[in-house]
Amino acid sequence: MACSNRIAKNITSNCTTQPVGGLEVEAYICNREDISPTFDSTNPNKITGLTMSGTTLMYKLTGVSKNLNAGHDRVISDDFADTFTHYFSFKGFEFDSASAINMDTMSDVVVFVNYKNKNSTGDGVIVGYGVKTGLYTSSDSRRANDNNGVRTIELTSKDQQTEPYSQYNLLITDYATTLAALEALLS
Repeated sequence: MACSNRIAKNITSNCTTQPVGGLEVEAYICNREDISPTFDSTNPNKITGLTMSGTTLMYKLTGVSKNLNAGHDRVISDDFADTFTHYFSFKGFEFDSASAINMDTMSDVVVFVNYKNKNSTGDGVIVGYGVKTGLYTSSDSRRANDNNGVRTIELTSKDQQTEPYSQYNLLITDYATTLAALEALLS
């Protein structure tokens, strides 16, 4: 990562660039050690290729409405480069034995989310969190009489294991090709 504190391009935040908030209801999750991303040589937070090692798979995490959430928080430092804590949360509706163990043991994962705000290039629409250092369970709770008895799980970067960029944009040619590439990693 280049340690730079210089601005490098115009910023336009007006009526023409105002985004639509929210995520699509499907995200893609995998074990961090199982993916091999190819990073763009010009933009180091841009992933231009993604493969899985051996016979490992990407998995789909399907939510409903707004029960998937993702983002980042900047970690300000006086003596190191600023970094970012990545965040992903979801609600678990499955309570059978295999599903409970799957969520109990989830650790060191990467999540790719699909933002509702689409653009003509596809850059910045499908975003990866935890790509370099993984996401770990930071909160996991279920109360029978709260939230319809669902499980709420939050995943974040570990302390002292933050990411160099606020997000990793996955773009393989265009949006449709990128989405198809993620779907292909499911099987």
